[in-house]
This record gives sequence, structure tokens and C-alpha cells, in this order.
Amino acid sequence: MAAVAQAPRDLAPQYPFSGPKDHWEAFKVYDPVSDPDAPHFRSHVARAKRIGPFSATQAHPRLDAAVSGATLLAAYLTLSDTDIDLNRTRYAVGSPHWVHVERFWQFQDVVVGWNTTGLVPNPSLTDVAHRNGARCLGTMFQPDPRFFNEAELSRSVVAGKLVDLAKYFGFDGYFVNFEGYTEKDASAVQDLIADMQKAARQAGLVDFHIQFYNGYTDARDVWPGFPHPDGTPRGASEDRANSMMIDQGWSNYAMTRGCCSGPPLANLPTPTELGQNYNPFDVYYGLQLYPGPGYLGLIGPTVIEPNGGKALGGLQIYSVEDGLRKMRRARLDALRAAAPTDSTRAEIDHLTNVATRRPAWYDLHRKFWSGKSGNPAMDNTPTAAEQAIYGPAAARKLYTDYQAPGKETDQIRLPITYGVANFIAERSVIGALPFVSHFNTGDGDRFFAGGVKVAETPWYNLGIQDILPTWTWWKQPMQGGDADALLDVDYDFTDAYDGGASIRISGDKNSGTDIRLYKTHIAVDAATTLGLIYKPETPGDLKVGLVFEDAPNVTEWLPVTKGTALKGGWRQWRKGLKAYQGRTLAALSLGVARSAKPSPYAVNIGQIALTAAANKPVQAPKSLAITATQSHSDGQTADLRLAWTFDASVAYYDLFTTTGKTRTWLGRIASDKYYVNGLKHDGASTALQLVPYGRDGQTGEPVATKFNWA
Repeated sequence: MAAVAQAPRDLAPQYPFSGPKDHWEAFKVYDPVSDPDAPHFRSHVARAKRIGPFSATQAHPRLDAAVSGATLLAAYLTLSDTDIDLNRTRYAVGSPHWVHVERFWQFQDVVVGWNTTGLVPNPSLTDVAHRNGARCLGTMFQPDPRFFNEAELSRSVVAGKLVDLAKYFGFDGYFVNFEGYTEKDASAVQDLIADMQKAARQAGLVDFHIQFYNGYTDARDVWPGFPHPDGTPRGASEDRANSMMIDQGWSNYAMTRGCCSGPPLANLPTPTELGQNYNPFDVYYGLQLYPGPGYLGLIGPTVIEPNGGKALGGLQIYSVEDGLRKMRRARLDALRAAAPTDSTRAEIDHLTNVATRRPAWYDLHRKFWSGKSGNPAMDNTPTAAEQAIYGPAAARKLYTDYQAPGKETDQIRLPITYGVANFIAERSVIGALPFVSHFNTGDGDRFFAGGVKVAETPWYNLGIQDILPTWTWWKQPMQGGDADALLDVDYDFTDAYDGGASIRISGDKNSGTDIRLYKTHIAVDAATTLGLIYKPETPGDLKVGLVFEDAPNVTEWLPVTKGTALKGGWRQWRKGLKAYQGRTLAALSLGVARSAKPSPYAVNIGQIALTAAANKPVQAPKSLAITATQSHSDGQTADLRLAWTFDASVAYYDLFTTTGKTRTWLGRIASDKYYVNGLKHDGASTALQLVPYGRDGQTGEPVATKFNWA
């Protein structure tokens, strides 16, 4: 195929509305159907149905599962010292950047695409939120008055265009961030929201969701909203936002200048007060955590009693990744400023070394979500010393970056104690077969397919993240084991069966460890099969644990036998569950039995699967085509755009180059378009192979094409 005369950078798909500065002018004429770049930013992942609550298998059974969790977050946060905005990239293979990707979707009901992408959230964020049953919203940040004042387009037309964007790109609605307004403007924005709800119904979007934020702190005053332009009140049955975020000022959070410092509330409204007009758990109390994630432990209990009890609303956390990054950097600065010792040098190396910085970062990240213990089933109650650092919740806390010079910062020093898991009950989508996870986190340093390494390059793609464990890491003694000597468990990025990571269980003391992994609601029948792909490093008694709804305090342990040898040293074990037919599976565990004496142990888990009768493999992708190409000036690399017909029965597609029996991975996506950046010259032509994967984890029939370098 002949090269097209255009600069290589022109072939990279441009994110919607990322060009012109006047977004209104761009929006006014924009039609995604006529935008050749738009298909590269569509999400095709339908929102999964979540299973109903079952308190007996919750990490904290007394938590009310109706209490909601929400976030404002970015798809990708650069963790290197140089901050680079990657949020308009869907994925990258061969990326030089070290990035954070979110892992804790089980506590998030509403996910707002925050940081720079605006109306259209990053499709990788939509993909992963939907896969985990959450809604993903775009952001209308301080919308231009022309969106609602009808000076150029009627509100109904604007509403229709906004809904069309959500329908085309596959996201669920909008976070309407509207502050600093006249009463007339406020009323017009509420009318626009009502028009959007009407347009969504007309478009068949039954799941459309609008969340409203306007800098106020008391839901009693601002929702159901401002009156109509003629002064008449809005009725409780009229269209309005589906939920609202309360400004963080409610909690005595303050900034020394700027926005986001609404007046504190002496008393939060009760569910009885709010329930007259709407669900009180559709009110989310905002927690800006950029200055210090430990603020959650101080303020969260004023809304929700930790580990179960009274709850006054939901929690909405935002900028926590920035806060964790700030905490990490503050620790590094303190270590580097301290007198050098073997201990400080070792900690600096642990936080910065390429081999250890990822687990060090995610250990901090996990503590925010699971609590200071890193175990979501622990109470994580602050010690007396930690509570003394917190001080009274009613004390004013200033935004750290805006503190006066020379004054101690308030929030960065607050310890992480309670985690989100102590306030929000975990959710799960594992309610039907098949369920398969390879523990692919959506980032890695290499890539594996079928136990074979097919790429040796850093990559990130949040949109292909598997359903990760419901609990990370809920560990408890097994068969009389010692709670203080449990085996370690974490993601391992050096080896995987499929994707970039596996789970590694290891330790020097085998004391008997039960690792509760997944919350489920699976009706077991005669055809239900449990499977595990694992790689044993040392001998040990590995087991899979089953917990059923009719006996939630009992774990049925199945020994993992040797199984069948696979490539790369992996082994596959499968076990029919006919003996349990008629029962409902409520949780899945992994366990390592107690040994007679302490001994080293290590095993990697590359897949866990619950499947039914064998399914027909998915068909070969149709209409695979190279739609555009551009060779680089060195003549040794080229960029390509590829397209094919999307099949909803396919979980995702892998793209490879092939040479004989050798395959090199180019990328994975749950879509029908792919952009290859920097394909390497390897002869007169390069063979490309597209492989579909079914939802049972099995590969379908591949299809091939060639790129001719002439």
C-alpha cells in the first residue's frame, strides 16, 4: 500500500474538541458521524449489570449497600517527575511515561471523567467503568453561557447535541459543574438539564445520568434547584439532575483564595429531610483530596459511620491520585533532606527504582481504598496518636498549596487510616457465566498471550483492564494459621499468562492463608466449571475456596491438582461443580494450606474462570482493512489506521505482527478501530493478524492482512 503524503503526527486520531480554543464554536457545528477521528474514541462496552447486595459476604456486613460512592478522576496520571497530560490518549504501547491507572471500581457508582477531556470522557475510562457496572460521565465545566442562553441555538437543540455525543461515544451523561452565576442563568441551566433528560428519553438512553454541582454546601437549599424563569417553583416530579455533589466546604474544608470554599454545615441534612423529594444517597458529599488523602479518615465518619451504622449520604472523592502523588513526593523530599542512612537510602530506592516503584505506589494507593492495613475487611480505626494528628473534624482545614509561606500545611500530614472500604460496601458484576479474569490491570512492562511473552515494552490501556479482585487484599488465617504470618499477595508484572500481570502468592512462612478474591452471585448447575491457570514455583497445597449463599460462614475448599501443562510453565486445572448444583456461589477464594513447619512458598495465578458448557468460538473479524498509512522519514517505521466490523460477542481484539511462528503484540482493544504508532520495517511487507477473544477467554478465528512497505 502506497504511503500517503502527510506528516506522521497527522495520522494520530485527534481527540474531540481538542483543537479550537472556542469550544462553543466547535460544538455548535460538530457532528461525530462526519469526524474521521471520532470512531477511535468510541466506547463499545455496555454497562454490566451489578449483582444485588448480600451483606453476609461483605467485608463489613453492617455497611448499607444503598450508600453510594462517586469519583472525579483522570484516566491517566503521569507519575514521573515531569507532568505530562495523557488524558487524551486512549492507550500507548512503547510509552516512555510511568502512569497511574485506577483499580478500585468496586466502590464507584458514578465516575466523572475529570481533567482536560471535557464533554467526552476518555473512552478507556468509559470501557472500564462499564465493565465494572459504573456510570461514566463527561464534564461540562463552567459552561459557556451560549450553551444555555439561547442566543445562537435553542436549549432543546443544545440538549439534543449533548445527548447525541453521549450516545455516539458510549458514555452515560454529564457532570454539570456550574458556579458563579446570576439567578437567571441558574434557572436557564436547570432548564437545559431538563431538556437533556427529555432528549435522552427520545434517543432511547434509559440509563442517562446528570450530576449537578454549583459550589453550594447544603442540599436543602439547592436541590431540586432554582425556580422557573417566571418564579414558579420546580415540582418534585419535573426533570432534574439525577444526583448532586455538595461542595467540599460543607466539611470545613477551605482555600485561602479561589473557589470551592462554601460555608461549612453545622448539621448535615438527615435522610428524612432529603427523602421528601429525592433519594438522600443521590446526594454526594464532596471530598477534595488533592492536598492530602488522609482527610478522608477525618471527615468520612461525619457522613457515614465507619464499618456500619448511620449514613447521611454518599461520598464523592476527587483528585485523590494527585493527593497520593503529592504524599509520595513529600515523603521523597523528606528522605532526601534527612541525614543519609542505610534506611533512608533503601526507602528512596524502593520509591524510585524501576523494579519497585510500581508496588510502592500501589501500596499507598491500596491503603487509601482498603484502609491503612491494606486489608478492606479490617476496621482501620485511627489510633489515639493518629486521632491527635487529625484533631477535631470541625476545625478549619486549609488547601495545602495555598497556605501562607512559613505556616504548617494542614492536610498533607494527615495519616491514612480509614479507607473507602470502611464507608462504601463493595459492588460486583459477577452474576452470570462466563466469568474470566487474567488479573490484567491495564498497564505493564511487557505483554503475554497464552503464556508466551509477545511484547517487551511498557504500555498502558485502562480500557482492557480485567475484572480485578473485589477485595485487595482480604487475607485471613486458614486452618489454624497465624494472623501475623500470612503469605504475601500482590500483582506481579514480571510474568503473566494473558496481559501484563498475574497474581503472586509468596512468603517465607506458610501459616495457612485464605485470600478472599471475588464477590459473586452464580447459580451453579451441572455444567458449571471452575478453572485456574497457575505456575507453581515451589511445592505447596494450593486450594480454591467456594462460599455459598446458604452457608456464608463456610468455605468449601477444593484442592488444585497438577492439571494440564501449558506454554511458559503454566498449568491449567479445571473442576466441574456438579456436586454443588442448585446452590448459589457467593464468593471465591484462594488458599494455601498450613504446613507442618515454616517453608518458602511461591505461586503465580494467571487466570481464574467460571464457565458453563463449551461455547462456539467467536468468528473471525470481518472487513479488516488498513484505512490510512504514513511512513516516517527514516523509512524504517510507519503509522497505520486499521478498521474492522465490531462483534458484540467479542470481549476484545489483539493485534499482532507475525513472522513465521513468532508474534509481536501491537495492542489490544474492545473496539473496531486501532491506530498503530511506529510499526517497524521488517521486509517488503509486514503481516498483521487480528485475533478476537470470546467472553469465555478463548481465542476465536484470526484474520490477517499485509502492509506493503514499497
